[in-house]
Amino acid sequence: MARAKVFGIGLSRTGTVSLSAALTRLGYSTKHYPHLLKIVELSRQYDALTDSPVAPYAEVLDRLYPDAKFILTVRDVADWLESCRRHWARRAIADIRPGWKLWNRRANYGMETYDAEAFARSYHAHASRVCAYFEGRPGQLLILDICGGEGYERLCPFLGLPVIDEPFPHLNVGVGH
Repeated sequence: MARAKVFGIGLSRTGTVSLSAALTRLGYSTKHYPHLLKIVELSRQYDALTDSPVAPYAEVLDRLYPDAKFILTVRDVADWLESCRRHWARRAIADIRPGWKLWNRRANYGMETYDAEAFARSYHAHASRVCAYFEGRPGQLLILDICGGEGYERLCPFLGLPVIDEPFPHLNVGVGH
């Protein structure tokens, strides 16, 4: 029996790189930050997709893969906002060519530039939408705070795997942190 697809539907800067590394370590073929306009196509090629381009597709992916597992990575909002501010300051709008990365910004945050109040609203709206959509289906949604120290002890049981005895990856720390 093939294992269920896994979709990391947390926004960028919530531990998505670390989640991708952990899923890869657990044997999933994983694509981090997939092309926004190729999510459905890439979902056929990989066991797991993670990061903000996947987030707007949660409902579509749930319909395509009814047995899929979804992971909403979360983080302390003040820390997340500061990380986003630093990250977006390094990636000025002038440095990003028109195309899917700008569309990703619009799809998740409603804008192309950083604005703390709008980001906070987007963060809370996304988490609320995801939780409401998966309400009553705890076996399909895991809310995981990697930045707060959660890791394999929560991830592995959710995926039906034994907990592995090694440190959870913490990657991309300090990059926009």
